[in-house]
Parts: sequence; C-alpha cells; structure tokens
Amino acid sequence: MLGAVPCWPTLLAGLLGVGLPTAAFAQLEHPLVGAIRWDAWHGELEAPGLAVERALAPLQYRSRLPWFTEFREDGTPSIRCDRPGVIEAEIQYALEAGIDYWAFVTYPEESALSIPLRQYLAGEWEAAPRFCSIFEWSRFGGPDHYQPVVERLLGYFADPRYVRVLGDRPLLYLLCHGDEHVTAQWGAVDGLRVAVDALRAGAAERGLGDPYIVVTWFHASEAETMRQSLGADALSAYAVPGGTPEGAPFEQSQAQARTYWEQMAAVGPMIPIVSWGWDQRPRVDNPPPWVPNPTPHHYETFTPDQCAEALEAALDWVAEHSDACPANAVLCYAWNEHDEGGWLCPTLGSDGQPDDSRVRAVGEMLAQRRAGL
Repeated sequence: MLGAVPCWPTLLAGLLGVGLPTAAFAQLEHPLVGAIRWDAWHGELEAPGLAVERALAPLQYRSRLPWFTEFREDGTPSIRCDRPGVIEAEIQYALEAGIDYWAFVTYPEESALSIPLRQYLAGEWEAAPRFCSIFEWSRFGGPDHYQPVVERLLGYFADPRYVRVLGDRPLLYLLCHGDEHVTAQWGAVDGLRVAVDALRAGAAERGLGDPYIVVTWFHASEAETMRQSLGADALSAYAVPGGTPEGAPFEQSQAQARTYWEQMAAVGPMIPIVSWGWDQRPRVDNPPPWVPNPTPHHYETFTPDQCAEALEAALDWVAEHSDACPANAVLCYAWNEHDEGGWLCPTLGSDGQPDDSRVRAVGEMLAQRRAGL
C-alpha cells in the first residue's frame, strides 16, 4: 500500500490563493524567466520512471525526491506525477516562484514522459506559466517523417498560452545533442533545414508569427555553425555541467555559466542559461539506460539563496547586454531535473511536507526586482 503525501487538500487550498489574473498569458515587459521541465517522474509506467526511482532511492539522495513522492510498503519511493492534484500544485508553485514559462522537453504525445504536458494543455487554468517546447532535433525523423512533427509544433504555436518573444514570435528551443542521428537521417546537419523551413512556412500561412528558434548546445562555436546551417535565430544551452568529483563551490558554477554567456554573445544572439545545480551522482550509482557512463563531477548543492542569486545574475546580464539578448528571456536548468542535479520544484522534506524553500527564495527575489525595490 502506498502512503499518501499528507495534507494535499490543505496544500492545494493554500496554493490556489497564489495566482495571477488571466492577463498572465499576455506579453510581459520584464525578461521572461523560463524553467526546463523533464518529466520522467512517472514510476512504473515506462522505463525512465523506474530508472529515476532507482537513482533517488538511496538514503543519501532522498532529499532530492519530488514533493509528491510516496513510499511503498518496502520503503522504496513511488514517484508518480499523474497523481490527482500534482499538476495543479506545480502550476501554483511556479507562479509563486515568478516563472513565466515552462520549457517542456517534448517527447511523443503518447509517452508517459508527456503526461504533464498533456495535463497542462488539457487544463483551463485561470493563471499558469506559459509554455514552449524543447525539441530534440533527431525527433524530426528524416525527410519522410518530419511533416507530422511540424504539424504538432504548429498546433502548440496556435495555443494562446504558448510563449512568444519579440512581439509575436513563438519560442522554440532545438536541443542539438550530437549530430550523428541527424546526419544519419538527413545526410548532413543542413539537411534538417527542410523541416525548419517547413515550420516557418506553416507558421506564416496560419498567421502564427515567425518562430524564434534557439539552438541549444554547450559549445558556442559549434552551436553557431548549427544555427547558420539551420537558419535558426539564437543560441542557448541546456545546463551548466562541470565541477569536481569532490564537489566544486557555487562560485565555480557561476563562473562557468558566465563563460557560456560570453562565448555565445561573441558569436550570435543568445538566451542565457541559468544553472540551479549539476550533480549526477545518483546516476553514477545507478546508471540509467540513456546515460550509461555518467560522470561524478558535480557542484555542491545550491542553497535557496544561491538559486535566486544565479537567476538574478542572468537577469543582470540580459539588462547589460540587450543587443546580444534580443528575446529578453532566460532559460533555467531546471524545474525538475532532480536526479541530474538541477531543480526548483519543491522536494519532499524530512518532515514529509513539501520543501518549497527554493521556490520562495526565487519568488521573493523576482517580486522585489519586478517591483523596482
């Protein structure tokens, strides 16, 4: 039998008082703050869910468990994002934190990895973060398979909740990790431009605005070459990996992030990546199938105040480098990469209650900043 997370009705009732008017979906003037969602938190429904449960099962990693974790009779964690009330509570936590949009790593629609996205799209929320897609470039599938993908993305662009930059341009992150799959599918990286051009043409035909396509990769010069080949618009990164086997300090992570920003700004338009941590040690102990050889290099776990500081530094960068940051946005790693080391989503506290200290620290910083304090 599963033990329920205590006091969910009380939790939801309190959180539902935290919100924004319906105009929350309108364009905002302050820099847009986005957070990556990687939604493998579905337990036994698919292999990735079981893998992340194994990774976070050891006692030394349980402080990272998502707040909605329950426990089986044998003491192992059961992490199911599809439990009633989870997406509703996460929306309210994101609003409390001041998050403007979620960037969903986008998987096949029927996959359990898409459960939160399906729930989000099916809801009629009075207020919620907007959303966009982080789409792995290999998922376009080649010359004979890309049209359904283009149609899916155009459907997202047509949703009034889809985040836009520079007026009416739907924001799309293209996750470009390694080119071997794309080369196998298209013959060369620039072959994928057929799909990118089709996406732009379809958006134009439907009056959806010209997509603002961001190549997301860790090496600025390589990313700029990809951007030019694909006819994309800007550069960013997915995370800020690094550290040492013993655990490097917060300051080293921030120095690495700033190096990324400077390198990207030197070659093209960019959206700064914000790091809220990097620590794959749970995967080192229990490697998932998709990362067979994770590195133990990591940073010390960020404090809530350091999470706020990391985001504020990126917002300052955008203000100081507006020419390099025309989209007026940042991307944060991450909402819920709990086993990889970057998260803002509340965790399950030692008292069995959600630990929302990171949410509160980031939310307080953003509220003061946006109020001009």
